[in-house]
Amino acid sequence: MRPAFMQVGVVMGIVLFVENMHCKGCAQHVVEAARSVLPDAEVSVDLSAKQVSIEPAPANPRQLLGAIVDAGYAARITRQEMDADFIARRSAARARLDAMNPHMGSKGDPNDPKGDQWFTKIYELAGEDAANVPWAALAPNSLLVDWLARQDVRKKRVLDVGCGLGDNAEAFAGAGARVSAFDYIDCAVAWAKRRFPDSSVDYRLADLFAPPKEWIGAFDLVHECYTLQTLREEMLPAAARALASMVAPGGRLLVISSAREREEPQTTPWRPLTRDEIESLAVDGLSLTAFDDIPQQGCLSRRWRAVLSR
Repeated sequence: MRPAFMQVGVVMGIVLFVENMHCKGCAQHVVEAARSVLPDAEVSVDLSAKQVSIEPAPANPRQLLGAIVDAGYAARITRQEMDADFIARRSAARARLDAMNPHMGSKGDPNDPKGDQWFTKIYELAGEDAANVPWAALAPNSLLVDWLARQDVRKKRVLDVGCGLGDNAEAFAGAGARVSAFDYIDCAVAWAKRRFPDSSVDYRLADLFAPPKEWIGAFDLVHECYTLQTLREEMLPAAARALASMVAPGGRLLVISSAREREEPQTTPWRPLTRDEIESLAVDGLSLTAFDDIPQQGCLSRRWRAVLSR
């Protein structure tokens, strides 16, 4: 049995934005579509905000979004409601890690330019509690789930870059793709394998800047989510070439990133990318074919979602 996308007890509920939900009749249709998939869920509507809240969170959000799309409405996940205790542990972990993070200085840590030593330390300190890994949501990224609801990736070869604990990779596998996923932190790869012991995903330890030879030009889709923003600015050109090298002829690169304007100050070591930096990924035969500017939603900051095609 394929593992659920969302870990029960951590992700308690989700909030959808339904762009073309204009009236009470529309709202009723959306609620009926949601309950066709989740008959026992609590579904509430804020018509003025075009939002639908669903508790508990679905194990397979792609199926939920598909039902709403089939009913004629454009929906996307804008927020995941997390368990309060998990949030409290996550907040404490972030404060604790920030206090000891050598990358918090303006020039980072010159002895750890790629951050691999620091990321390894985070996983080692986490024990088995994902709340201690600040980026581990225990659910696929909502912008990825939204994108997958409108795509057919069945039997496509997909590479998930910087897979962490595996949720995004499992979302692709659940959609029928043949998935390889890698991280350059062995603790992360081992943890993902423990979480999904029966997975079809090929989890590996690898380095973006020196990928296995068999991956060159091998993937119909390469997916990168929040990894580039952990790199120093001068490393982006090499990262762009590495990503492009693994995209097959006719293939695509999907990038999801936190967003900032060029003049916005960098406030943490992990840099939200500018639109110029996203566009700079169009190298070695890739061109930008789709670009979404996702506004801030609650505690979620503004984000980019871009597709580059060969």
